[in-house]
Amino acid sequence: MKNEKEYQRPMQPWPGLEPYSRTIQLSDQGLELFAYDAGQGKSISLVMIHGLGDEADTWRHIIKPLSEDYHILSVDLPGFGRSILPEEKLTPVFLLKIMKSLLNESGLEKVVLIGNSLGGILAHAYSLKYPDQIKGLVLVGGALLQLDPMGDFSLRLMQIPLLGEWLYKRLRKDPQAAYDSLRNVYHDLDEMPEVDRNFLFLRVNKRVWSDKQRKAYFSTLRNLGPWVRDRQANLPGQLKDFEIPTLVIRGAFDALFSEENARAVARVQPNTTYSSINDSGHLPHQEKPAEFLDALQEWLGNTLD
Repeated sequence: MKNEKEYQRPMQPWPGLEPYSRTIQLSDQGLELFAYDAGQGKSISLVMIHGLGDEADTWRHIIKPLSEDYHILSVDLPGFGRSILPEEKLTPVFLLKIMKSLLNESGLEKVVLIGNSLGGILAHAYSLKYPDQIKGLVLVGGALLQLDPMGDFSLRLMQIPLLGEWLYKRLRKDPQAAYDSLRNVYHDLDEMPEVDRNFLFLRVNKRVWSDKQRKAYFSTLRNLGPWVRDRQANLPGQLKDFEIPTLVIRGAFDALFSEENARAVARVQPNTTYSSINDSGHLPHQEKPAEFLDALQEWLGNTLD
């Protein structure tokens, strides 16, 4: 396959984000994470956590605009993107420890956590566990509270041992099929700008050819579901006393995170705002970045001033 070598080369930052690239050493965990660090010196830090099978570049359209007013720290979770894969299983408990180490190592105290999908689940759980570290919470297409199970048929297939790995590796034979596998997280992938489509075509095929990312994906996916389910029974009671200002943002056509789940968080949890982004799916910050920024910046202005 003529592009096989290209797909196995290291991931490059989204154009324009190269100056913000850095690595962060987590000395207590013995790990190194890739990150975008922009707007240094600003008084309020926004820490961004990506979803399953994604990287820090998921926030590519909003990092620079937000860095005009805020310090932005967007990381690749362990094993994903350009970050090192640890020996430990990528359980939610381990990933929460990584987030704790990240904030400590970066010297950040009161931050706004922004998470998409898996990142939303982790950000929600982290805020419940360490509320004194959190100034605000933004949940994008994902939350710990899930009245409807989060996911779709393809994710359920991926959870099956051996079958999931076979399906994943099979995409190496067909770069277009790998690209088409992204369609369930976008409302209209074909309507995205060409520069985005080209970037995503290359990026998803790099993930498919990365043994490291494959291991990270399945370790995280298969440990996440049972952990989330085990927390549902007591969660509504916990959230009734949760006072951190929260914004729930959902793409109107999100096929993974239901409107019922999004509205349930706003219904159960005080001081929570719900915003729907038209003509977008599971990744509204990529598909409709201008509308996403408007909703986020308005909420930040009203909440942090």
